[in-house]
Amino acid sequence: MNNHSKVDYGRYLSSARLRASTQSDRTILTESESDRGRVLFSPAFRRLQQKAQVFSMEPNAAVRSRLTHSLEVSQIGRYIADEIGQELRKEERIDELQQGALVNFVETACLIHDIGNPPFGHFGEAAIQHWFSKQGYSVLLAALGITEKESESHPIFSKNQLEKALADFWEFDGNPQGFRIVTRLQWNTDPFGLNLTKTTLASFLKYLRSPDQEEGRPFTKKPGFFLSEQSLVHDVWRHFGYDPTLPKRFPLNYIMEAADDIAYCISDLEDSFEKKIIQERLTFPEIKAAYEKLGFSQESPMHENIISALTNIETGKREDKSEYTYTDFRTTLNRAIVKYAARQYLDQTEKIAAGELKTLLPENEPPGAILKVLSDYCRKHVYSHESVQRVELAGYTAITGLLDHFGCLLRLPAGAFRAALDGKRVGPNDETLLIEPKILSLFPLKQIRVYRDHLNQPTLPIPAELWEWNVRSHLIVDFISGMTDDFAMTTYRTLAGMRL
Repeated sequence: MNNHSKVDYGRYLSSARLRASTQSDRTILTESESDRGRVLFSPAFRRLQQKAQVFSMEPNAAVRSRLTHSLEVSQIGRYIADEIGQELRKEERIDELQQGALVNFVETACLIHDIGNPPFGHFGEAAIQHWFSKQGYSVLLAALGITEKESESHPIFSKNQLEKALADFWEFDGNPQGFRIVTRLQWNTDPFGLNLTKTTLASFLKYLRSPDQEEGRPFTKKPGFFLSEQSLVHDVWRHFGYDPTLPKRFPLNYIMEAADDIAYCISDLEDSFEKKIIQERLTFPEIKAAYEKLGFSQESPMHENIISALTNIETGKREDKSEYTYTDFRTTLNRAIVKYAARQYLDQTEKIAAGELKTLLPENEPPGAILKVLSDYCRKHVYSHESVQRVELAGYTAITGLLDHFGCLLRLPAGAFRAALDGKRVGPNDETLLIEPKILSLFPLKQIRVYRDHLNQPTLPIPAELWEWNVRSHLIVDFISGMTDDFAMTTYRTLAGMRL
């Protein structure tokens, strides 16, 4: 009996949603396909075509965007999930419909794994974090109408509560923003966003804490959700029997993470060749030497496949002297690593169900090790390249500039902000509102609806005044992080008076 025979896979494949579906009598396969369709037809997903994977505002369409990267991750995720599903089906651990649903749920989680990335990727995240770390405290105090000294002994606005209101932005990240997008911001006729199944939402959650919680437990090195979505996450966890105070990584998330690791490590290298930032004749000898230095034995899993691929791509020839291309190299590595990841999942299922396995691709075995070698090479020779750095610096300036322009909205008292939101020129305490209504006229209506809906929540995690400022800040960051790279640049230049 395999160790995964004790695990009830059916409980992970759920059709439950945050709001009960208006459609009834659908199979779990149809529900999983509905999730995928909701994502594919969403504007947030389409915008990924103009967000950078590595190279921002790239004119060469052969170089990957976040959209094409996400599609490739979804294909690898399907590949791994299908390998797993076939084995579970043979053992009658799942039925035919559940097998198809397993693949679909993983695919959808892969499609949305980067949907929350702001313009200019990780550097965009850093720009938002840095702005709020430098100015967030002062603009919050201005909105509350108190000084820093007064806050030290304030009966409601304690330092702990102020920091809770700011934490989402001090640790802003694309992962929690992505969860916010699919559960809130893709507003149709109600506040449930795309209203995806709880299986898809759980499969998306890579990290298990909000920004106001401490690190220390597994999968908490970064935040996975904001304070504003904490109640939704707890709802999802409780559905699967997880304790919200001691959550576990959801089993299908391991597959999504492995698919992302395989895709980006191999594809970023290919894009760098396409851009002529690096040259194959210099790259592969260095990569092969770095891998061989790790000293794996011939019996190590997939070692022979990896060595064969590295040898063939270094020479450009197969053993029979026929041509060996980067496409051959990518296909060979993908196949070997996918097979290994699927086998790991099946062999380690009880640990996965308990949330105890660190990763499907550990670096002390060849599949994880070669991905680490490829990633390290790109970090050294690609991500630090002058052309990448120049665009990232421009992006940092644009996002910081946008926050500077929108900062006036964060300094307003709550009543004055709501007056500006209604298009008024004077606030309730005779505040002059000259530029604020004009700025707010640029914001998407759906995001404004989300702000208003947040204010009507029956239970608040922090005092009402701080909650209003927190969700107001989210409104501004939602607008900026939803921009494409080019639109962020264009909007910044317009607001700065550089162009009309």
